[in-house]
Amino acid sequence: MKWITHQAAAVGAALALHLPPAGVLAACVGAVLPDVLDQRLAGLAPTRRGRQKVFNRIHRGATHWFGWWLALFLAALFWHLPPLGRATLTGLAFGGLSHVALDMLTPQGVPLQPFSRKGRFSLKLCATGSLGEYCFLAVIALAVWFFMGRDLLRLVQGLGHGALF
Repeated sequence: MKWITHQAAAVGAALALHLPPAGVLAACVGAVLPDVLDQRLAGLAPTRRGRQKVFNRIHRGATHWFGWWLALFLAALFWHLPPLGRATLTGLAFGGLSHVALDMLTPQGVPLQPFSRKGRFSLKLCATGSLGEYCFLAVIALAVWFFMGRDLLRLVQGLGHGALF
């Protein structure tokens, strides 16, 4: 999936869960974090060509394992954190979970084990960048606007007043 699809789905879900603004913003970041981590790991290779080869080899590997993001989500729920910390960690974890869930829809899928490339799970509903993905994105955008338009407006207004939780 493209980053915009990941971010739209995570923000829509965070709004549906009534996360505070800090949580919604963190969900937007968490929605692309698995791919960002893959890019950073690939960036350790010494050449541009080497970075691309490393990225192709590791993408949708350990960073896309459901278990890491579920553990982070559970930590956010059970650790004693201040409200801003809890909202941020919950949003970040939820964004990662939504990223992995959306990548399950693509033919490449996601790993069933964190450090193995063999066992993967895929629903094979739409390829990245395909018309199917853009239709899915349009449905997400319409659903967010229809069902959560007021929450989105409240979020934007809250940010204007400096309210993060």
